[in-house]
Amino acid sequence: MNFLRQNSVNKLRSLAQIGSRAITTAPPPAHQPAHPVATAIRLTDQPADPITRYDISPPVNWGYLTVSDMNTCIIERFGKYAKTLTKGAHYLIPFVDRIAYVHSLKEQALDFPYQHAITKDNVLIVFDGIMYVKIVDPLLASYGVLNPLNSAIQLAIVVVQSEIGKIVGKNIYVEYSTLQEKTTISINKVIKDWGLECIRCQIMSMEEVTMETEAGKVLSDGNGFVSCYLCC
Repeated sequence: MNFLRQNSVNKLRSLAQIGSRAITTAPPPAHQPAHPVATAIRLTDQPADPITRYDISPPVNWGYLTVSDMNTCIIERFGKYAKTLTKGAHYLIPFVDRIAYVHSLKEQALDFPYQHAITKDNVLIVFDGIMYVKIVDPLLASYGVLNPLNSAIQLAIVVVQSEIGKIVGKNIYVEYSTLQEKTTISINKVIKDWGLECIRCQIMSMEEVTMETEAGKVLSDGNGFVSCYLCC
């Protein structure tokens, strides 16, 4: 009996001690960096935007279709390409014809967010830009590549990174205009097979990042992947 009584007393003492403490449900304070960063921090290995964000959803075939100006529709019949419809009114066969793709022939501005590149002398550069593209061959844009506009953006990023890799860091701003011209030419060599044409590729901003500053910290995980924390 004394043993049970002693256990009860110990439990009451424990409850009293817990009740005397200040209990809070607020989340723990976030870790504050040693040096405040002016803007949000972006991970370059974050997933990109959905690849279908530039696609136009094809309408349902009700037997009659009106195509607006500067648009075009690709029609398939029994799963095979049948014809390309331009502006105007068209009659289709329900359940036989399918509106597979809809493209806009207007010039479109496609932007790509901040990316990183390394120059010839191992200087880390961050850049972002915008490219102006239009569809010149709807048939190639439909069957030449999946999601042609998103593919053009990914190609532009790779081309800019490749061209920056050929330049010495101290000459990066001197060859700024030449860099854009070479980038546009290189992009057009590839996307012509996708039914696209790049009018121009404009690099909006370009900045050198040093490893000692808070703006650029290159971290590597155990799997060997490198994540760049950059001020955007």
